[in-house]
Amino acid sequence: MRVYKANSPEGEAALREIVERRDASNENALRVAEAIIAGVRARGDAYVAGQIAKFDGVTLAPDAIKIAPRAVTIGAEIAEAIDTALARIEAFHRPQLPQPYRWGPVAHRVRPIRRVGCYVPGGRAVYISTLMMTAVPARIAGVNEIVCITTPAAAERDELHYVCNRLGIAEIYRCGGAAGVAAAALGTESLARVDKIVGPGNAYVNAAKTRLIGEVGIDMTAGPTELIVIADESADAALVIADLLAQAEHGPDSEVILLTTSRALAEAMPDRAIAFVVDSLDEAVAIADGIAPEHLSIHARDAEAIAEKAQNCAAIYCGASSPPAAGDYVVGSNHVLPTAGSARFFSPLGVYDFVKRSNVVSLTAEELTAIAPLGERIAEFEGLPNHAKSMAARRDACLAAS
Repeated sequence: MRVYKANSPEGEAALREIVERRDASNENALRVAEAIIAGVRARGDAYVAGQIAKFDGVTLAPDAIKIAPRAVTIGAEIAEAIDTALARIEAFHRPQLPQPYRWGPVAHRVRPIRRVGCYVPGGRAVYISTLMMTAVPARIAGVNEIVCITTPAAAERDELHYVCNRLGIAEIYRCGGAAGVAAAALGTESLARVDKIVGPGNAYVNAAKTRLIGEVGIDMTAGPTELIVIADESADAALVIADLLAQAEHGPDSEVILLTTSRALAEAMPDRAIAFVVDSLDEAVAIADGIAPEHLSIHARDAEAIAEKAQNCAAIYCGASSPPAAGDYVVGSNHVLPTAGSARFFSPLGVYDFVKRSNVVSLTAEELTAIAPLGERIAEFEGLPNHAKSMAARRDACLAAS
């Protein structure tokens, strides 16, 4: 177990190491992703099928990568859990739907993205929860075509087909990893391209998403999952440990950190965690804001007041009865969250990620003649005389017609 005094030279060095390790770019993953993108671009379905054989050990004919969800019957208990989660996720996200509005001659128009790919990891587990978290807000936004992108093994599971059927998802691309992302972004002979890809993945998936920005929209850049727990001496050590171990379960690169005013609590933590002893909870909040974690769990008196002070956290869980793990499944809030410090500027996935906004301008002649001279002055100041002439010509035409 690593325990540091936060404001000691050793503690400050350990905190710097956390940030530097997390912020370091994975050059190998980027190189691999670039090669895979080039392969998909050059050879399409045949290359994707080769990647599936190489990494998944499954032989698929190129025209069999895409399948439709099949009719399935699953156990009543898991069906109840899925149905309840879907209802709660929809209820939480529906108020997020952006609304169009009009201001004078300008209409702000909100339209859904046409076609979205939901990436569903299928390596360590079959993340049907991620399919729910990505597809439900897309449906609320009005997206008509949703594609599930996942591994062949995940695509075999009846539970995944059940979720697809419940959400009206008509296509499953049985190609995970960077190849699946590239195929959905670029399109192949049998796989139609999507307009945006959402959902978390491993380092190669995230590298591919990063490299394909501009050819496809993405939700956010992401890295390994991370959790900070802020706790005082009133915290139940068993519950703190449960939070840390749950998040560490995602993989060896998951970052799990305790910030506490209690040295006894820090020394009770498992070896998997890093603990920092702080002088105050305000110091803990300041450290958390500097790291900007994906998850923040608060085990302390007045947890909601502490949460109010935190600025750079993607999801905050207050008190002993709010485990972050519940947020991954059935709370209703979204578990697709910014990581690697990007909570400073990214937000949880939501309905707003699945719409496009346009401004539609319809000036009357009177409005144009009133404001054009002002625009002409600014254009002349900026050294763009043709902009000024364009407005002047329209203004003169309006005056002549009146």
